Amino acid sequence: MVLSEAETRVEGSPNSRSAGVIAVMSASLFWSFGGVLGKSTGASGIVLSFWRLWIAMAVLAAVAAITRRWPSWTDLRASAIAGVLFGFNLCAFFITLQYTSIAVALIIGALSPVIALPIAVAFMGERLTAVKVGCALVAVTGVVVAVLTASAAADGSSTEPIGYVWAVVSLLVWVLYLLQTKRVRATVETVRYMTSVTLIGAVTVSLLVLVTRSNLSQIHSAGWLWVTLLAIGPGIAGHGLVAWAQPHVDASVTSVLIQLEPVGASIAAWVFLEEHVSLPQALAMLLVVASLSLLAYREGREQNVIIDEAVG
Repeated sequence: MVLSEAETRVEGSPNSRSAGVIAVMSASLFWSFGGVLGKSTGASGIVLSFWRLWIAMAVLAAVAAITRRWPSWTDLRASAIAGVLFGFNLCAFFITLQYTSIAVALIIGALSPVIALPIAVAFMGERLTAVKVGCALVAVTGVVVAVLTASAAADGSSTEPIGYVWAVVSLLVWVLYLLQTKRVRATVETVRYMTSVTLIGAVTVSLLVLVTRSNLSQIHSAGWLWVTLLAIGPGIAGHGLVAWAQPHVDASVTSVLIQLEPVGASIAAWVFLEEHVSLPQALAMLLVVASLSLLAYREGREQNVIIDEAVG
């Protein structure tokens, strides 16, 4: 169903838009550690997703209890599709890392604005501006160049053909999840939404565990620390920030701003893993940051036009 512009335009003052932009970019920094933490556990994609979701669910249940923001049946029904997409996306992403390097996964994941922009414009009433298109093109190009000029497979990973398939599946499901989150967050509060989505995602992955007869005892010793950090950092903090920001930022803009994630991942690998950063890679990352900074600045200053249209 095509939504009217009045139903989908971002609500709030310029300050709330700026806060939303900052939240999305902060989430990208949390996600920068997701791939490294996921690979460090040594578990398969489905098993890793299972434990990551149920650990996050335990934390969110405590938050919901303390804040008295338990989701209602209405919230759960509204979040059902997003929750299923969330669970499938996690599985697809971590399965991708079993068959390919983080670099390849980042390159294909960087194509999300190419899919999200036209969908958001055609079906969600969002405006297509020259700044959005220009920044998206520059950011995607910069990410691809940065990854291609990085040190070859520092984690020792090689890419199998099936890895490309899973990377594309992860990309498509991720974009659908972002757009669905944008729609649902118009009626469901952040904590209730995150709790609902995580619960439904955990149940979805649990069913996949049963169907595939996966061995849940694949995580040992330090692996539990990595999966816990994955659940709390990229999981709760990263996805929570994006969920909160969705009513304040266009979905098309969100899909571009999260291109900060590959830049953050490269910097983290340089700082913590002493991975080499080439000059072309550094210049490409600066190009990505510059384009995202321009988009963030323009979005933060853009005035909300719904009120004027409604009274006009």
